[in-house]
Amino acid sequence: MNCAALHAILLNMKPHAAQQNTWRALLRRLPWLLMLPLGLYLPRLAAAHPSIVERWFSRGLYPYVSAALGGLFSILPFSFAEILLYALPLCAAAALLWSLALWLRRRIPLQRVVSVLLTLCIIGSAMLCAFYPLWGFNYARPTLYELLELEPAEYSADQLKTLCSKLASQAALLRGQVPEDAQDVFTLPQGYRAYFARLPAAYARLGQSVPLFARKTYPAKGVLASMGMSRGGIAGIYIPYTAECNVNVDQPPLLLLSSAAHETAHYLGIAKEDEANFVAYLACLRAGDPAIAYSGVMLALIHATNQLYRADPDGFAAVRGLYSDGMVRDLMAYNAYWDAYEGAVQEAVTDMNDHYLKHNQQTTGVQSYGLMVDLLLAWESKGFEK
Repeated sequence: MNCAALHAILLNMKPHAAQQNTWRALLRRLPWLLMLPLGLYLPRLAAAHPSIVERWFSRGLYPYVSAALGGLFSILPFSFAEILLYALPLCAAAALLWSLALWLRRRIPLQRVVSVLLTLCIIGSAMLCAFYPLWGFNYARPTLYELLELEPAEYSADQLKTLCSKLASQAALLRGQVPEDAQDVFTLPQGYRAYFARLPAAYARLGQSVPLFARKTYPAKGVLASMGMSRGGIAGIYIPYTAECNVNVDQPPLLLLSSAAHETAHYLGIAKEDEANFVAYLACLRAGDPAIAYSGVMLALIHATNQLYRADPDGFAAVRGLYSDGMVRDLMAYNAYWDAYEGAVQEAVTDMNDHYLKHNQQTTGVQSYGLMVDLLLAWESKGFEK
């Protein structure tokens, strides 16, 4: 065989060998996908060791992680998390579609397409795993009953009615101190940012009386695409990757400010929804602002009267009679707003949220939002300063 023939054979072998090497390189990256089952298993592992989570994560690592991220991203006047939420899926889809287009035009081999897909899967798995050391382990903390030394107990309908009556009277008093719009509905004439800016001071006051919450917080941020959140029935969301509290600012003012306080409670490591609502209520009362206090009390009142209606319809009717005309108008405007967004999208998002909460060991799923009433009653029975 002459040299020219041998050279031709070697040239024909190189592409095949290169392809084999590429497939081997892809196979060597497959173990990184084990992060996916690890991320799915982490909440179960953490839930089995709440005391360890509390000591080493919630009061150990997490305050430093959230403080660093919170301080960094608080510099920005907008939500960086919202940008990531749009950019990451779009970039992932664009990269995959572009590689598919090049492969169909025979500009790149199939291995390149598989490589892009594998890279995206690895990034997604890594983000799932990172979610827990950045914040998600807080789901496994001991309950606020334990952390605040409250006594979980069964409460009577009369006790619930007494709580609702107190909240209704408190809300009626605060309602007389807040501004109204042209339709005589509660409004925020200074704009939501001015009120959000007052919530860190409210949490600082709460931390003085309840050391569990004695950490620096930052103002929540309004989401630009808030109307899209409304379509999904979402009032707010905490993003651990940037430690930003994101709030749907298109919603009516009635619970807008308590939504910001709720997301701030998440920043403090209160992961469970019922507990975050309870902490938001406590913080709103300490804001020194009637509008913020009114939003917090109405949050508690709505949850408490929902329970009272199921337990004692007559008692609910009696409490309802304590509502001022302004409170009734605010509730009607609030309900009308959310009713307009009811539909398949909201049902789908609610179902996703339900599965997310259950995956993170909140066994009642979205129903956990109603459990704050037990905390209110326990707090009330202890006679704590409100």
